Amino acid sequence: MDIKLEILEGEHVILLPMQKHHIQGLYEAGGDRNIWTHLPKEIASFDDMKDFVESALYNREKGTDFPFVIIQKETNKIIGSTCFLDISPLNKTLEIGWTWLHPSVWGTQINEECKYLLLSYCFEELGAIRVQFKTDERNFRSQKAIERIGGMKEGILRNHMIRKDGTYRNSVYYSVIESEWDAVKEKNFLNWSLSIK
Repeated sequence: MDIKLEILEGEHVILLPMQKHHIQGLYEAGGDRNIWTHLPKEIASFDDMKDFVESALYNREKGTDFPFVIIQKETNKIIGSTCFLDISPLNKTLEIGWTWLHPSVWGTQINEECKYLLLSYCFEELGAIRVQFKTDERNFRSQKAIERIGGMKEGILRNHMIRKDGTYRNSVYYSVIESEWDAVKEKNFLNWSLSIK
């Protein structure tokens, strides 16, 4: 699984490999505090976003993660980010996570198209055999979104993480595996397309 610095483009969004010059645009897109409710950390300042990007780029250098910024084609503005996490070339597996979007695009097709682009790239270009997702047990909106794109609920890891407020988080795990991808694609993403640049 050799992830290159490629651009993934759909009808509504472009996923660009994250770079340091994206910090300002990400900071502007991430200004609504509701974005961070269920994420492990809250980004409340420019320095928080700078740390977030630098950490993501460091993990990319290590080969464990691969972060993207999400560009809305209609406005040509950054509206969020997403990431490949826990990349395991040996096992041909990874996780799609740390996805956040500006509230102006919540409830639109933006998130679904992002997931389609990422899943297509994983199964059709990287040769992945499993792509997983996890979310806070309290994050019902995220769970519904994952189920809507064909993620199979696998179970709950209890006391999996400690939230920002010190409470214990149970994480709900989902996955799509190689043998399911064609059916998931046909059911959920039939008319969508991926362009790799």
